[in-house]
Amino acid sequence: MKHPHTHQAHDLLAVRVQNSDRAAFNALFSELWEPMYVYAASLVMNDSLAKDLVQDIWIDYWQRRESVEVRNIKSYLFKAIRYKCYNALRDVKFNETQIEAANSIYVAPEMELEEDVLELTKRIDVSLANLPQRCQEVFRLSRIHHISNKEIAKQLNISHRSVENQISFALRRLRKDLSIVKSMFL
Repeated sequence: MKHPHTHQAHDLLAVRVQNSDRAAFNALFSELWEPMYVYAASLVMNDSLAKDLVQDIWIDYWQRRESVEVRNIKSYLFKAIRYKCYNALRDVKFNETQIEAANSIYVAPEMELEEDVLELTKRIDVSLANLPQRCQEVFRLSRIHHISNKEIAKQLNISHRSVENQISFALRRLRKDLSIVKSMFL
């Protein structure tokens, strides 16, 4: 089992990365890639895009390692992925339901501590996990894997209307659960 490093240990690894220590970079990457990916996926709601964005952040970090001087590397990387996700979403066209869901998980720009980001990510995961199994499955196929409602209905052998109802239920539940979280950050 992995033993997560403390903030100080992460920052010491970052100093070593600044000196081109690949082992230190790999240690940071192995501990922080997955939480960054989960956070990115919760923002962009697209697994493939989230993976690409997180990968871009790590490549950029390695390329700029000698000039990156930060006090808290974990916070720096989470801010970078948040910024990258928002830029990726800037020009995307959304329907009303997607805009409502995005507003439900809006994170105030003043939020600086990565603990808050990780807590938000955990709450999103818990909220999704508390949905009924079929509802989770439909929601993930629709919003994360971008499969059409018609195709979901066909795959799961349910009606198109049932797919729409499951997605609506999931979004209502997420908005309700995350509106409490939203008020904590504003």
